Amino acid sequence: MGRLQCPLLLVVGEDDQNWPAHECAMDMKEMMERMGNSHLLTVLSYKNAGHLIEPPFMPFARASTFKTVTNPPTKVMALWGGELVAHSRAQEDAWRKMLVFLRENLYGGMKHGASFSNL
Repeated sequence: MGRLQCPLLLVVGEDDQNWPAHECAMDMKEMMERMGNSHLLTVLSYKNAGHLIEPPFMPFARASTFKTVTNPPTKVMALWGGELVAHSRAQEDAWRKMLVFLRENLYGGMKHGASFSNL
């Protein structure tokens, strides 16, 4: 992480029950600060949001089941976390900010629309 030379956007839910996403993001931030390239990192961290911060208006699920790819397949439960309202707001906010981040970084620094300060 410390040697990263391109902009990076991390979107994490602080109530992620599947993965320690917020803690991992803070570790990445610390590594990048030590290497002097923290200016490349943007962390969007959302209190009471779970693991699946998807585009706005996607159905909210605190947990779901799926089958593994093992032989034979096994049905398992995944805990995603999050609270309905906070998670939904995180999805809307993160989506707007992701689009701005991509616009600013894929157009080579040219100004094409709003920046984070305008949101």
